[in-house]
Amino acid sequence: MTETFYDVLGVAEDATTDEIEAAYRERLKQTHPDVSDDEDAGAATQQLIEARDVLVDEDERARYDRLGHEAYVGDGTPSASDGASETSQADTDGRSGTTGTDAAGNETRNRAQRERRARERVREERRRTREARQRRQQAGERTRRDEAATSTADDTASPGSRRAGTADPTSATATGNTYSVRENVAANRSYGPSLPTGRELTLLGISFALYPVLLFSALLPAFPPLVNLVLTACTLLLIIYLQSMPRVALPLFGGWSAISVVGLLVFGIAPLSALGLVILCATVLPFGFSVLTASALRY
Repeated sequence: MTETFYDVLGVAEDATTDEIEAAYRERLKQTHPDVSDDEDAGAATQQLIEARDVLVDEDERARYDRLGHEAYVGDGTPSASDGASETSQADTDGRSGTTGTDAAGNETRNRAQRERRARERVREERRRTREARQRRQQAGERTRRDEAATSTADDTASPGSRRAGTADPTSATATGNTYSVRENVAANRSYGPSLPTGRELTLLGISFALYPVLLFSALLPAFPPLVNLVLTACTLLLIIYLQSMPRVALPLFGGWSAISVVGLLVFGIAPLSALGLVILCATVLPFGFSVLTASALRY
């Protein structure tokens, strides 16, 4: 016995449109080529789509019920009773005079159109399935990136905040935004007090006492030229090294600049003399470099 469109969908002949749609979706999950490995999955899906398209269209369904499955999907040669019914319907619609050959041609064209629509529906279903799979993969990648960013933000939280069970203010939110983390860290960065403390204070005391010794030893003619050259290099290296620590360089060179100016006035040494220029260059110039370095680093 030939399988009708109702049999293909597994519904009764008096089924409603909603029941037909529900049955179509359930059968499509089983026969679609993306989920079924059967060789005839494509043909079954095409037949399923064709049955659904006919039965949800009221006019086509009425015509299908009137002609019967064999005549409706046949080769276009209707039976005598079908031809009489078609002629009667044509007369009612004002299309009298239509020959059996014309009816067969129309039926063939209609069937070709239904098959074409079925193929298009199959391609559309495949495209939608691929897009849905791609969206799921992209959503999974975004979730993994968010979890990695959140884990990184938790690792950067302060120990005190983790012990207290609260998040550090500079950490990222649950959605994870590494740019926001860097931005907050930069905004909350603090340079601390303007005066040196701890190890910097110790370095300041040692450098304050050692700097004039190095300076005058480098210029003292009692030493050989090679020793003077080595001491001069050590003095320059100390000046360059202290530029990286403006909290130490500013009070050191600032203090010796003030002392040198007062010394020149007390001992009556002209600032533009050879000795005066050497003293000022050895104290005032490093102090000026320290001021510029502190301004660049925003101390």
